[in-house]
Amino acid sequence: MNTRDWNETLRSLNVGLPDDVERLKAAGYYEEAIARIDAYLAEDWTKTQNSPYSQGLCPHMDVQPENPTPHGVDVLRDAMIAQREIMRRIPAEYTWSKADAIAEMQRRVKDFTPEEFEMLDRENRMDWRFVEGEKRYQNRFASTLIATHADLARRQIDPPAQPDSEKERCRRLHEKMAEQGSASARITLKASVGMSDEAFAAALAKAKAEGRDAVHVRAWLPLPAACLSQSDIELEEFTEEPTVIAPENAPQRTVCWEADLTENRSFGVQYSYRNTAVYTDPFDTPSAPEQPDFDTEEQPSHIVFTPYIKALAAQLTAGITDPMEKAKRIYDYVTLNVRYHYQPSYFIHESLPEHCARDRRGDCGIMSVTFITLCRAAGIPARWQSGLYVTPDEVGCHDWAMFYVAPKGWLYADCSFGASMARRGDETLRQHYFGNLDPDRMVANSVFAAPFTPPMLGFRADPCDNQTGEVEADGVGLYGDETVSSKELVQYIEE
Repeated sequence: MNTRDWNETLRSLNVGLPDDVERLKAAGYYEEAIARIDAYLAEDWTKTQNSPYSQGLCPHMDVQPENPTPHGVDVLRDAMIAQREIMRRIPAEYTWSKADAIAEMQRRVKDFTPEEFEMLDRENRMDWRFVEGEKRYQNRFASTLIATHADLARRQIDPPAQPDSEKERCRRLHEKMAEQGSASARITLKASVGMSDEAFAAALAKAKAEGRDAVHVRAWLPLPAACLSQSDIELEEFTEEPTVIAPENAPQRTVCWEADLTENRSFGVQYSYRNTAVYTDPFDTPSAPEQPDFDTEEQPSHIVFTPYIKALAAQLTAGITDPMEKAKRIYDYVTLNVRYHYQPSYFIHESLPEHCARDRRGDCGIMSVTFITLCRAAGIPARWQSGLYVTPDEVGCHDWAMFYVAPKGWLYADCSFGASMARRGDETLRQHYFGNLDPDRMVANSVFAAPFTPPMLGFRADPCDNQTGEVEADGVGLYGDETVSSKELVQYIEE
């Protein structure tokens, strides 16, 4: 039975790949690349090392010299194991051919033309990769285009019903926080996670073929964690007795169930908490001459000070000595330059901040980790925070950042909301999300890419974060349509 946490192999992604595998991956020939990796992992270096035997000769040798790396270099093996899983998942994230993508846009947008598609493609407004020799577009390319192009949104053939304006809600909460010093809400949520019926049937069939009559399932759901903004946490109800409830200060707080299932079922929880957003002016107090150095380290494979990241951080902070001003310059860079794009699974990304800073596109999590990485490269403590965005009308996944400047302490930076306000031309609200949030949050995670309690050993669907839950069947991590999850607002009381 597997006892290793395979997610730890992802920390070695920056090591790279053998040249032949790297070229195959870049060209999108994933099946051949995976086959090459399998061959590398199976290689016995004692048999292929420099010797007469490796030349097809069998002369007399007194002593075969001992190879110091009989199974290869450990970090390269880990990199190949992680890359193999990434390449296994990529094709499911990029499924639209060019012809089908154009047809999908014509189905959703009035008078959309192939020429428009070509123009958007040249402008790099769609995420694509080569998959087995063919250019394929990311699954949510159409939703990204419509969400980020006002003209396309106006031309939708079947536009969705518009809820109450998010901008107006943010404006009202900002004014309340500025006038009263804070805003808070008492929120009750219900969540569940489990295997899809199809995935469970396949796992049960495999178990029976191996002489077992049940599937060993472990499931994790995020829980509200104790933090600066969150209090009065109550775990009100579970669908069944949990195996482990992580402490309130766990870096990625979860509830875990472990069961042998002969029939499929989901695991669920209902909880409540109070979230309080305290208003602050980041610049009303001079920064202290001495600043701390915690939370300024690299954290491979994503929070890494590459040459590009170091050069960008240096350019953004050149001539600035005040750490608050440095953080604001980094926030301005992200919110004014990075375009919002729906993303494929974070699992298949190899360097989130590097690609975001170069390509200038990302979603809330990618913007957040880019801000964190640039802050750390500039010597400013910064860390991750995430969970859910909760209003009386919706519940959705969301990520943001925290940064530290003495004597103010920990402050917030929601680059995604800031970028959204920049697109809408609301500078007041863009400025609000440097230093402040709002009470519409459920905080579950405070450390990027942290393990669960207990750790999930199979590859996670999202090794960076946890917002909808994870499932492991017989030691294998599930992802995509192999899992089913839900989030439901039970009660929202603004206080």
